[in-house]
Amino acid sequence: MASGNSEPSRIIEGQKTKLTRVAHGIAYDPLHDVIISTEPLASSITFFRGGSTGEQAPIRVIQGPKTQLHGPYEPAVDLKNNELWIADSRTDALLVFPLDGNGDIPPKRVIQGSKTGLWYAAGVAVDPDRNLVVCGSLLGRNTWHHNGGLFIFGRTDNGNVAPKAVIAGPTTGIVGIWHVQVYDGKIFATAANIKYLPPYDAGGYAPVKDCKGPPLPWIGPLGFVGVWNIDDHGDVAPEAIIRGAGTDLIHPSGIAIDPKNGEIFATDSVRNGIFSFLVPNFF
Repeated sequence: MASGNSEPSRIIEGQKTKLTRVAHGIAYDPLHDVIISTEPLASSITFFRGGSTGEQAPIRVIQGPKTQLHGPYEPAVDLKNNELWIADSRTDALLVFPLDGNGDIPPKRVIQGSKTGLWYAAGVAVDPDRNLVVCGSLLGRNTWHHNGGLFIFGRTDNGNVAPKAVIAGPTTGIVGIWHVQVYDGKIFATAANIKYLPPYDAGGYAPVKDCKGPPLPWIGPLGFVGVWNIDDHGDVAPEAIIRGAGTDLIHPSGIAIDPKNGEIFATDSVRNGIFSFLVPNFF
């Protein structure tokens, strides 16, 4: 397994790719061998063949006014129902498209509105066996500078619907939530924990005090990877956690899991790296 300063085996980049800022979400469709990337600046979803390399054009692009995409972040693949879920941070929405969708197409379903409680939806994961979907989001426009949470909806929900459950509160340790994954009834989430405080109230971002080296004045509380049960509700502590100076995690954002080998991968936008943790007991 690659580690340290290993070079990438392939790079997809260049004008033909239509990639502008691929920092917010990526997923892989193993059945069709397709790489899926979200493009917040272009309000689009791009699809590449699994073996793509270099300046290669996407095989499909979902983009246009009918899509209702504005700031797509994390994508999630549902092979059982042939659907693609997208968390859209600009519209506080979860959008569902056909997995083979292409062009300026409307979503099949949209979870959006005041009853959802979503604001700045960044992460999404689907559990097709339990017919549930999990969204990582802040807790609404009136509390955006406080805590985020994990919102659980029915997979077939549509429109302005209330979540079935919300995991949030001081015991969870979540301040700002980012990406999520679901496996075997468990939610794996990155709590980026950036906590913005209005400049005239507290001078910007609250400093990190428990990381390696000097405090970072613009970040916030130390982030972590946490694990919850998909049946949890309310102010519930994670049943497992990766956190602390020894982990090198400050602002974890992206997450991928390898249940077979008991491994969790997390990206960190402060450390500018991908970190691997061998934690078979988490699964």
